[in-house]
Amino acid sequence: MLPDRRDRISFKRPLGHRGLETLAAHYVRQTFRPHFHPEYLVGVITGGVHSVWCRGEQLHAPPGTVMSMRPGDIHHGNAAVEAGWVQRMFYVAEDTMAEILGDRRDTSRASLPDFASSSRHDWNLARRLERIHDAVHGSMLTLERDAALVALAEVVARLAGETSDDRPRGAAPDARTRRLVDYLHAHVSEDVSLDELSLLVGLRRRQTIDLFKRATGLPPHAFHIGLKVRLVQDSLLKGQSLAAAAVEAGFADQSHMTRHFTAIIGMTPATYAKPERVRTFVL
Repeated sequence: MLPDRRDRISFKRPLGHRGLETLAAHYVRQTFRPHFHPEYLVGVITGGVHSVWCRGEQLHAPPGTVMSMRPGDIHHGNAAVEAGWVQRMFYVAEDTMAEILGDRRDTSRASLPDFASSSRHDWNLARRLERIHDAVHGSMLTLERDAALVALAEVVARLAGETSDDRPRGAAPDARTRRLVDYLHAHVSEDVSLDELSLLVGLRRRQTIDLFKRATGLPPHAFHIGLKVRLVQDSLLKGQSLAAAAVEAGFADQSHMTRHFTAIIGMTPATYAKPERVRTFVL
């Protein structure tokens, strides 16, 4: 059987406009001519090897390579191995980048970053960026995508040479946390956004996440998913179908529910609903 040499691409606009575009791709045959983008490019190589020229330097980027290009950086490239390369990429317009970083600096906008290099090999940062991309590109929950964009600001700042110590410190947790928790409980089945929570307590998005996490041990999106899963459990115990339970809890579909349910409960919703199907044998 001949190897599959098709290129596979998934392209999205998570914010609904060109201020932020995300790409997940496995390129095998693609060859990029010299070009540049008006946006920032921040991404990670997760498989294969990408041969890329940028800023006068020819690079071979294996898995664990984080890419960071400025608007106007001319680059071109292709596969360095027969299997091609797999990449996850953010394309961030300058205005959107200023807004994302401004939230990190507790201002409406921040100065734009500069990257000393177009690539760096850093497994920890690469895995972190891959998880962020998974949430922004693939999550069906607004709050999870919003939280991932806050985390993206930290990665961009690190690539630009900043550290977490450069960031202003938030206030200690207070009664506002209870307001956030109560709101999430009252809106379990809804697709809550981080902006809603921030307006509720009068904080910026990053401050809201920090406040909530210090008090509960979880970021708000993870807390909200936990509430949704608990609602699914209650629905299943009342005899509702899997599909109905997913709709009631506000999951996009049954597979979306199953993924989060299994990650938290340790079994599928179907197994939880009918435990008599499972047998444990003790030898």
